Amino acid sequence: MSMQAVVKVDEREGRAGTQVRDVAIPEPGEGEVRLKVRAAAICGSDRHIYHWDPSVREMIVPPRIYGHEFCGEVDALGSSPGRSDLREGDFVSAEMHVTCGACRQCLSGQGHVCSNTRIIGFHCDGSFADYVIVPTRNVVRLDPEVVPLAVGSFLDALGNAVHTVQDHVLANATVAITGYGPIGAMAAAIAHHEHAARIYVIDVSDHAIAQAERWRRLKGADNVTVLRTGGATAHEVDERILDETDGGVDLVLEMSGAEAAVNQALRIARMGGTVSLLGIPSREAVTIERFARDLIFKGLTLHAIIGRRIFSTWERMLDLLADGLDVRPLVSHEYEGLDAFIEGMEAFDAHEALKVVFYPHGRNGHA
Repeated sequence: MSMQAVVKVDEREGRAGTQVRDVAIPEPGEGEVRLKVRAAAICGSDRHIYHWDPSVREMIVPPRIYGHEFCGEVDALGSSPGRSDLREGDFVSAEMHVTCGACRQCLSGQGHVCSNTRIIGFHCDGSFADYVIVPTRNVVRLDPEVVPLAVGSFLDALGNAVHTVQDHVLANATVAITGYGPIGAMAAAIAHHEHAARIYVIDVSDHAIAQAERWRRLKGADNVTVLRTGGATAHEVDERILDETDGGVDLVLEMSGAEAAVNQALRIARMGGTVSLLGIPSREAVTIERFARDLIFKGLTLHAIIGRRIFSTWERMLDLLADGLDVRPLVSHEYEGLDAFIEGMEAFDAHEALKVVFYPHGRNGHA
C-alpha cells in the first residue's frame, strides 16, 4: 500500500530537491498512532527545508517527508498505545515536538525546552502526506464544532503565537507586534480578541503592511495602528508610539528576528515593560545598539519563546478558539491534494500568502 507525500529527496535547493511522490504507508509501532492527515499547512521552517538553509541541515537527513502543522483523524493504533481515549475517526492534532520525559527540563515542567527534543517533520517523517505516525501521548483531541479544518491545519503555529502572550494580561494593555508574518498576524488577532487597549503592527514590507491593513479593516479595529518602519522611518515610528502611549507599550511581541526589529522592540517598550521574542535571526549574532539605555536602565523583562508549553499552551489555545478567536481569514491559499505543493510553497515564499493549506484527502464538505 502506498500514499502520496512531499519528500525532501536530497540536498538540492528548491524544486530540484523536493518531490511529491508515492511512498509506503507507515505502520504505527508501540505507543504510536497513525493519523489520516485531513489538512496540513506550510510553516516558515518548511521554507527553510525547501531551500536547504543552513539552519536546518543538521536536523534533517534526506529523504525526509516534511511538514509539522496539521490536523487529521485517528486511523490505526499501534501496540500498547498507552491511552484509552482514542478511537478510530477521532478528530485530532498533535504536538510535533517529541520530548524525552526524563531530562531535567521535562522533570521540572519545562518539557517545551527538553534537551533531547525530536521534531516530527525534521528528525522523522512529517505530515505533508496522506498519513503520519506520532506518539499517542502527543495527540490532542479536537472539537470539530470549535476548530474548523483549515484552522486545525496550523495549530502548531497558532500555539507559538499563544505562547508569546501566555504569561501576560492583554485586556487594556498596549501591545506592539514587530513582524506581520503568519505568527505575527495570529498574535495580532489574539491581542485584538483579548481586548488590548491599543495594538501597533509594525513591518518593513509593503506587502505585509497591506495584509495588516486588510485585517484591520475586516475587523473594524479602531484600536489597531499599522506602521511601516525601516531606515529613517524607524525613528518616526518610535517617536509616534512613545508619544501616543506616554512612554512606550506594555508588551512587544517580536516576531521577525531581524536585528533592527529587536532593537526597535527594546526602544518602544515602556520602562518596566516586557519584550517577548519569538523571531529567529538569520545570523548567529544580534547586536543590541544601546544595551544599557534600552534594556538595563529600563528594567525590561525579556521572554525567549520556543514551541508550545506541553500541554498548557494547547489548552489555552483551544480555550481561545472556543471563545471565538477567529484566525480563519489568515488562510489565503487552499489546495485539494498535495500535487500543488510547489505552487503553494512559491506563493508562501513570495509573501503572497500568510497560511497555505493542503487537503490530502479533500475537504469533504468541511469549512
